[in-house]
Amino acid sequence: MTYPCGDSNAGRLSRRGVLVGAGLFAGGAAASAGARRALEPASTDVPGINPRSTDWYDLRLSGDGLMDNQLLWFLGHATHGQSDVGDVLETAQRIRPGDERSWFEAWLQTAQRVHGTARTAEAKGHLLSAGQAYARAANYYRAATMHYTETADPRLLEVTRNAATTFEKSNALLGYQAQSLDIPYENTTLPAYFIRSPHAKPSAPILLLHQGLHAWPEETKWVWEGALKRGYHVLLFHGPGQGRALREKGLCFRPDWEEAVRPVVDAAERISGVDPRRILLMGLSFGGALAPRAAAFVPRIALCIANPGVLSWWEATSGHFNRFLPGVLSLLKSHPTQFDQAILGLAERWPTAKYWLHDVFWKHGARTPSELFRKLEEFTNESTVDRIRCPVLIMEGEAEDASPGQSQKLYDALRGPKHLMTFTRDEAAPLHCQAASAALAEQRLFDWLDENV
Repeated sequence: MTYPCGDSNAGRLSRRGVLVGAGLFAGGAAASAGARRALEPASTDVPGINPRSTDWYDLRLSGDGLMDNQLLWFLGHATHGQSDVGDVLETAQRIRPGDERSWFEAWLQTAQRVHGTARTAEAKGHLLSAGQAYARAANYYRAATMHYTETADPRLLEVTRNAATTFEKSNALLGYQAQSLDIPYENTTLPAYFIRSPHAKPSAPILLLHQGLHAWPEETKWVWEGALKRGYHVLLFHGPGQGRALREKGLCFRPDWEEAVRPVVDAAERISGVDPRRILLMGLSFGGALAPRAAAFVPRIALCIANPGVLSWWEATSGHFNRFLPGVLSLLKSHPTQFDQAILGLAERWPTAKYWLHDVFWKHGARTPSELFRKLEEFTNESTVDRIRCPVLIMEGEAEDASPGQSQKLYDALRGPKHLMTFTRDEAAPLHCQAASAALAEQRLFDWLDENV
């Protein structure tokens, strides 16, 4: 069945709910005294960002930890021509910490400025310059969508479409052989692009690439351009809950990810020049949980790449909340109203948690924290990992923070061929999905693939 997404505003905090939640449930009639004591926070000061560190990647650009992490992600795109350092730093100056609308409007302003530069260059016949500027503008439009959940704002759909059209314009001007596809999926379609490698042999491998909770596959250029240069065809696709499938089609995430991947594999097999015995699937971030699930049920996948690897997304997600509200998960089934109050109270006091909650409400089609967490419980590979027969490459940074420890757990659980590729602090590449270290990530990924595919 298709998984339609609900209204992202459905889970907005009511004033009464906030006041009850912020009091950490004292006097909650349905909860036992023991349960209430279990929910007392580990600290009364819930930070919005991590304590200051001496790590090179702790840039403190915006004053919000999550936003700073995502700004670093876009800084790293300069390596492959999808951003300019000055653009990212100037945009960061206009973002207010924890303010989703200011994030959206700051990036939208930058995207429109660079889009104008591209149009001017194209009108004057400077096609290479125009193509490069369109590529940056497309990425800035995508950046605007990353931190914005106001589905009632018509600009969100407009920006989504601008991200697609400017990406297509840049490909045409820069010489990428990219074909826009609408892959049949249940009663709708999944947006995708097939990009043919000019260096491919008559029968060549194809890399199916999807992202995770926030990013789009188009912005992961170190993967798709790296593949093209080495003779791999690429099929970028937006699965349910992601990118354009979420914003244009209204599709939300589903735990049986193989149902999204299977029609993409069907489409890949129909493309001339694709070797059906060498269909590779790569998922990044949350996609490192989704891709192994698909590999367990789609035997036509010849190799799975998880960056990072995730055995249980549920365990990783719930673990973050246990740090700040020890014992809260014990109420999920026994006292869901008190559970909701706990999560809403935390969100009200911590902007990062508030943004995350609004975002995943929308992408999972949930209206309350308890409904959301019951959905998240389904996102685990623990019961299906034994079905994976293809080789699995796991990419893991030493400073992984979204799903710490999960790559090793997936590696240990796999019974077939497997390889754990670790990125270290000494290599200046320890972050989630090798943020800001794309050149090294590209080299190590494709050197390994060239030796093993």
